[in-house]
Amino acid sequence: EDKVFCLHGGIGSTLNNLKQIDSIPRPLEVIHEVSTPEQQLVVDILWSDPTDNDQEWGVQPNYIRDPNGTGNIVKFGPDKVDQFLKANGLSMILRAHECVM
Repeated sequence: EDKVFCLHGGIGSTLNNLKQIDSIPRPLEVIHEVSTPEQQLVVDILWSDPTDNDQEWGVQPNYIRDPNGTGNIVKFGPDKVDQFLKANGLSMILRAHECVM
């Protein structure tokens, strides 16, 4: 059976396991200046994007969303997607942040 993971942004540099989402302290404050691993996880889930093409692997800087170059907002490659899907028994990631046709 297909299992789909839906989120606003993406998996970024830090989301590896769905259980990490359960560990996020609530209520939370959404910030862009990251100072803790939990804050980075929230920023990844909300604002990270896939890389611009399938030849860009790993985690890449996202200069459009992070013009100051803090490294907090990143792009994730197809290899990261494959690893995440396999590790979590999923078949697809569905993002709400952008629609690409």
